Amino acid sequence: MASLDLSVDYKKVQDKVSSTKAYTDLKSQYGEAKKKVGDSFEKQKANVTESLNSVKEQTKRFEKQIKSQFEELLDINNITGGKGSNSIKYVKKLLLQTIKNIEPKIAEILHEEALNAVGCDQQQMFTSQTLYIKVKSIDIANILTKDPNDSVGKALYEKDPIQIQTYPFSLNKELFRRIESGQPYSVDNGQLYIGRSGQDLFDIQYVEVDNLGQTGPWYKITLPNRVNNINKVGEFLIDYYKTTKIVDFHNIMAYIMNSLSGAVSIKANVGLVQAEDATKFELILQRILGLCFDNKTEIDVSGVAKVAELDGVDNSFFEFTEIDLRNIDLKVSNIKNGVVEYENCDNVKLPVDADTILDSINDLIFVPDTDLVNAADKLTNVLTDNPNWSGLAISGNIKAAVDLNFVKLITQGLIGALLGPKILLPIFTMLKALGQTVVDAINSYVDFARTFATFVINLVSKVGAIFVKELFELIKKDIKNLLQVVIADIAKEQADKRITMILKLIQLLLVVAQFISDWRKCKSVVDEILWLLKIATSGWGISSIPLPLLFASQLMDGYSASRAFIGTIEEMQKLGIPTGPMPDGSPNLDVLSKLAQLKAMVNEEAENGKVQIAVGALSITPAGLTVPTSAFGKKM
Repeated sequence: MASLDLSVDYKKVQDKVSSTKAYTDLKSQYGEAKKKVGDSFEKQKANVTESLNSVKEQTKRFEKQIKSQFEELLDINNITGGKGSNSIKYVKKLLLQTIKNIEPKIAEILHEEALNAVGCDQQQMFTSQTLYIKVKSIDIANILTKDPNDSVGKALYEKDPIQIQTYPFSLNKELFRRIESGQPYSVDNGQLYIGRSGQDLFDIQYVEVDNLGQTGPWYKITLPNRVNNINKVGEFLIDYYKTTKIVDFHNIMAYIMNSLSGAVSIKANVGLVQAEDATKFELILQRILGLCFDNKTEIDVSGVAKVAELDGVDNSFFEFTEIDLRNIDLKVSNIKNGVVEYENCDNVKLPVDADTILDSINDLIFVPDTDLVNAADKLTNVLTDNPNWSGLAISGNIKAAVDLNFVKLITQGLIGALLGPKILLPIFTMLKALGQTVVDAINSYVDFARTFATFVINLVSKVGAIFVKELFELIKKDIKNLLQVVIADIAKEQADKRITMILKLIQLLLVVAQFISDWRKCKSVVDEILWLLKIATSGWGISSIPLPLLFASQLMDGYSASRAFIGTIEEMQKLGIPTGPMPDGSPNLDVLSKLAQLKAMVNEEAENGKVQIAVGALSITPAGLTVPTSAFGKKM
């Protein structure tokens, strides 16, 4: 029975994958040992038989943070892939390619959640009116305080220049230009802002004071009537979002690299309050990615200032412990000092060359589409190749450690790039048009997360689920390859052709995975992996006490030395007994001796083993009973 505790299930997956991978490696060593008795083995290229303890991170100051499903899968991938096709470098490039192709899916998610955030259906109507949107409420990242032409601005704004009525339109740049101009859009451009449908959407002007005399600054939005005065909220949102590119690739890289190194914040010389707010928001995003959606098909609570009815989400979800605050202060201090530290690199404070990193991010603007992934992959090298790192005492593979952190921050980076002024503007405009003034109270990322809890949770979890699916498919492929070896060995141990046929059918079953409807359901994902692992190591039949079920025991495949050996490895790893090669690369003869012992037991059982059973009196209808006797047979 599957565990109700997901952390136990993830541990169980790591356990079974590790023992199965160890089996495939030790099996090959066993064959070589039979040919070359007494000879030392050639050094292994990789230690693919890690114990369970090596999978766990050492207890450090972040030990109380809950891992997200994505991070749990990264741990499993570390076992299944090792230094092969699934290495962290390979995973990184795979997910960069996903980011490059992800915009249509992101746009679909955004359209749905924007409408939910407004709290109405697509048919709800708004009236023609003039309203005011506070600039700070839609610019929680302070993008509009940056010049699009300087190094920080280039990283945060769209790559294309402003071209009126050309789509996708660089609307963040246009919002900055409104601040510089002070004139309405219609005055500077001779027309209102037009949607992809060809209908007027709005006019927009930057003003310091609203119609009530309140200081802002504000964006004054004038909403005209649409065709036939049919002003539907859903149509407005879709018509608007189709005019602009949801997010540029280089923007996502800027936010990931900023989370990874603080380079953008360091170069922009952000204030303590802004740096603290952004760091708190990153922690909230991490908590959201740690949520599971197994009990509900969807977070179905819509509207403003409401929290989804989801286990683990209440007001405390957006509060910070003393440990959280100390860690936040530490990161803010590092940003102000121009350094970064990683827990898997002994927390050495490493200087950040923010200028070079920003230049490399901005160079992506001019990279051809076909080379974009490779160019983005090299961004972490710009960070780690800093000559000032060479004299520092850093243990381990620093490049691999930084790549791993980059991968872990992909979803956070994408969300950061997504929540820009042009994305929030239409949502807040429609809320104001429907009489919601709560948006005026938003002045920070944390304010936004609290007020729009449902929107943020849905958006982040759905985006994160895209990367969970990609990583899961990679792991599943590698597990299938591992199981091919196990299945083949078990088949060789069985003389019965029927068993071989069943095993073949099992192999075919591996091709078709169980359908996972929502990749945010942690239980579905981990159960799928456990199901795959169980196929090769469990009996195909059933056995129980009731007589009808006993007849079905003929379908069981019998004792398997291979399966028993995998179980032995699993139990040894639980005890912390090393199962991999020796330090000099030679085989672990103690473990191999266990396989030899198990095989000898199988051979002895096959040659000389027998079973004797007592056959009780059998009913004969209507004559009576048979005489009890004994019977003999072979144990399979």
